[in-house]
Amino acid sequence: MHDSTFRPLAVSLIRKTFVLAAVCALLISALQAGVVYRQAQERFDLALRDIAQTSVPLLSVSIWDIEPETVRRQVQMLAERQRIGYVRLAVGTGQVFEAGNLALRGAKTAGNFPIPYPQRAEGSIGTLEITAEPGALYREVMLSIAGVLAGYGTLTLLICGLIVVLLRRDLQQPLRYIADFVTALQPERLTAPLRVERPAQHRRDEIDLVVEGFKTLQEGISDHIVNLDRLVAERTAQLESALESIQQLSIVDPLTGCFNRRLFNERLPREIERAARYGRPLSVIFSDIDYFKRINDRFGHLSGDEVLRKVALIYLEDLRVGVDWVARYGGEEFVIVLPETQLASAQATAERLRCDIEAATVICEQCERRAIRLTASFGVVQHQPGETPQALLERADTLLYQAKAAGRNCVLPKVCEVIPARSEA
Repeated sequence: MHDSTFRPLAVSLIRKTFVLAAVCALLISALQAGVVYRQAQERFDLALRDIAQTSVPLLSVSIWDIEPETVRRQVQMLAERQRIGYVRLAVGTGQVFEAGNLALRGAKTAGNFPIPYPQRAEGSIGTLEITAEPGALYREVMLSIAGVLAGYGTLTLLICGLIVVLLRRDLQQPLRYIADFVTALQPERLTAPLRVERPAQHRRDEIDLVVEGFKTLQEGISDHIVNLDRLVAERTAQLESALESIQQLSIVDPLTGCFNRRLFNERLPREIERAARYGRPLSVIFSDIDYFKRINDRFGHLSGDEVLRKVALIYLEDLRVGVDWVARYGGEEFVIVLPETQLASAQATAERLRCDIEAATVICEQCERRAIRLTASFGVVQHQPGETPQALLERADTLLYQAKAAGRNCVLPKVCEVIPARSEA
């Protein structure tokens, strides 16, 4: 869209140069006109002095000899001279001889010359009045002024023409290129280099400073963008790490490293839904550490925490990575979820876990390094078609309760045959 208020800098400078040059030419011409007028006036005065030296003696002789015709011819010849407009000769006897433009009679610019007697130094035989021709004087002045104007005008045009060429080459074109480059600049082209074509051997000037400053600005912007990208990447990594930590904290029990009750409540229904959709087996083990309250009361809560961590570590190390998972259900209770596992295999896994816990000990640092013996009870169930998560957990909890009532440190339902290695569906 064309901006009517926009005017290129070079055009403005050219216009101002023309105006100033024209004003200077007019001022100089006016001064020259005054000089020419004064010179023309001086030439007229010089002509009058010539007349006084040449014509006045002849007129004196002609008047003394009483030769009116000769006097008349001489007066006429004077009137026909260049720059002479009117001539009047008044003789002492009353005779008057006139020639030239009678309208100039009585002009204030007339020159008066007394005509002396022949061979006599004193006295006057008549008076010669000579008036300049104004038009001739003005024409001479105007021609001189016209010549001055033509000369100064030609010189002004030549100088202005050279200035125009120089301004267009050294100012307008570089500035136009810079303006077009800046106007077309887009965010994705912020680092595009600005190159301005200049004469090979030109001296550095403000345009070079602008180009260098723009280059410095672009380098600063580029460095800033790189720093911003690095900072954003760092902040993104920190944020992702923080989110991962927050997410981990929201789903993992901080004491045991197992999943917490919240994640268990969200994940178990999905495991049941997946098993039902694909017709695959799913088993659950509900476990409880035996006499855990007695351990807390006898050895202290710090030892109780060590017992929880020890049992959780046995569970985590003995399960299939990426398949089985364990959650701390509450207090000393844990729920182990075994996807793709039949009841018999789940029973074998529970029995193996029971044996590992029975073989493990925890050292009580606060009780002179006394060993704490551990046992646990287990209730094992396999998901049945149409069974809800709540019903599945209630069946496992019921079996766990029965195992505790049966003397603890056992698995219900009992394993008919002890399987030394884990059997998987």
